[in-house]
Parts: sequence; structure tokens; C-alpha cells
Amino acid sequence: MGMNRYVTTGVAARALGVSTATLTRWAAAGRVTPAERTLGGHYRWDLGALRAEVRGEAPQSERRRAAEDIARVIHAANRELQIVQGDPTPSPPWDEAPEYQARENIASVELALADSGRTPETNHQGWYERLIADGWRRGDVKDPVAKTHPLLVAFDELPRDQQLKDRLFIAIVRALAPESET
Repeated sequence: MGMNRYVTTGVAARALGVSTATLTRWAAAGRVTPAERTLGGHYRWDLGALRAEVRGEAPQSERRRAAEDIARVIHAANRELQIVQGDPTPSPPWDEAPEYQARENIASVELALADSGRTPETNHQGWYERLIADGWRRGDVKDPVAKTHPLLVAFDELPRDQQLKDRLFIAIVRALAPESET
């Protein structure tokens, strides 16, 4: 992984939803391993590897790494689509996205890679079911603290612009799936 994909401790901490002091303590205790240390002594982080360490996972498999790379592309495409559609609160860039959002994106990609017949409708339904199982409910605004989301509805009840995001998701997974997955 190139240096340009490493992030500062502040960015990594925000992505995990912890303070920079907590992340620094974890590194000092050996719980997590920075990707590198700058000449000035500052940590730089590989977010994928860091998230795996925090979850207590073994090093990422190639399939997991491919899923994370695809999720990163989908997230960026979705963010751009939100901006073009005039969304007043588009998703943050991938490296600043909250942990739950990255985790959900990667999980969705893994499911789509495992099911070549997955449709935008079944993908949305899977997302809906995972959020409900995690305690989310339908609400007027997306609020990760209150766990409310206005799009917790059936696919056919989504506005067309929201359906487009699910269609884009499946198209990108299909385009970028490793050859062994197609």
C-alpha cells in the first residue's frame, strides 16, 4: 500500500470513533500497529489494517482486501453522486467515514461478491436487515447516535435517486470483482 493511502492519527481516530489519545495509547500498548512512523515521530495508519486489528481479525485475506478496495470506490462514487444530486449532507470521504459506515460498505461488497445474482433490490434489503438487527429504525434524519435513517424502507419505496445508488453499487461490484468471483 502506497504512502498516499496512509492517514494521520487524527483521521484514523475519527474513522474509528475514538480520540487521538486513545489511538495513541493503543499503539503504545501494542494493541494496534501503525503502518509507519514519520521522521518527526508521528504515526501513519493503513485504515484497512487498523480496522482489522481493532476487530481482532487476522491479517486481511486477498478477498477481504479486494472487498475493501471495491467498497472504497463505491463510497467515493456514492459521495460524488450525492453531491451531483444536491444532497446537503453527502457522505464524508472514505478515510473520514465513521467505522460503522465503512464496516457496512465492506460487508455489502462481500455479500455481493459471494452472490453473482445479487440485485439492487436484494442488496438494499440486506442493508435494511443488517441495520435493523443492529438497532436502527426509520427516522426523518440519518443519525448514527440515535440510529435513525430515513431510507429504512423497501426498495420500491425509495426515491428514484436513492434506487440509483443501489444500482450503482451493484454495477461497480460487478465491474471490479476479482476474476475468481465472476
